[in-house]
Amino acid sequence: MTASEIEVLSRAHRLFAGSTTPPALEAGTGSLQRESGPNSSVVHGFYRLAAGRAEQRLRSAAGTDAQAAGVIAGAIRDRAEARELTRSVVDQARTEKTAAPPTPMAQREAMRRRVARLRAQRSHVLSARLKARRHATALQALRYRLTHQHLSKLPAPNGRAAVAVRAALSRLGRPYVWGATGPDQFDCSGLVQWSYARAGVHLGRTTYQQINDGMPVPRSLVRPGDLVFPHAGHVQMAIGNNLVVEAPYPGASVRISRLGSNIAIRRPL
Repeated sequence: MTASEIEVLSRAHRLFAGSTTPPALEAGTGSLQRESGPNSSVVHGFYRLAAGRAEQRLRSAAGTDAQAAGVIAGAIRDRAEARELTRSVVDQARTEKTAAPPTPMAQREAMRRRVARLRAQRSHVLSARLKARRHATALQALRYRLTHQHLSKLPAPNGRAAVAVRAALSRLGRPYVWGATGPDQFDCSGLVQWSYARAGVHLGRTTYQQINDGMPVPRSLVRPGDLVFPHAGHVQMAIGNNLVVEAPYPGASVRISRLGSNIAIRRPL
């Protein structure tokens, strides 16, 4: 065991840091459930105001949220499993004596164990990455099905914005690390900068620079790829259907959240 080996193994283990609490997804059907009680006048009034098609879309969104919650729960379980597997390899390395083996045979055996640990850690990381890509693909498929119901209301992103959105969604589940710019760890502005770089668009490094990039856009015209600023110190990326993708805060991971109401929006040019 050497200090450099411990550092390499620990870096792989830190890829799976972050919260294990799944986000709450709720499409806004609570009002439908609350108003279905005995107060018939309220119920009738609500349904007169809510067109049948709008209600159907809302319930469909709730179903999509339930499916997304299942995908995210599976991703969290996979990350927890990878964290335990990589921690086990780190622990094995730390329990080995630091003194050099006394004989050539012992040295060869120590080298064999070291190589085996590095290979095992690499295997755990590659396996987790494959599972994460599958989960991201499943989430993107859900998002596109939901978007299809509102194509008449949502302007399609241009080519570069679409590339940036896909890039950001491919990083779902990656841990938030302050100052990180990818590809496997991000802070909020790092995720946005990295995603747009995949589309060949250069953005400023920090939120205080990015809030001056591009052109301002009113909330009513937000579209996928727009930069969303709930405050000057945080940036998200719009992905459509009143959703954003973001690297929220330390201890969390890249995730999908609801679009806020009191926000500033910029559209990269």
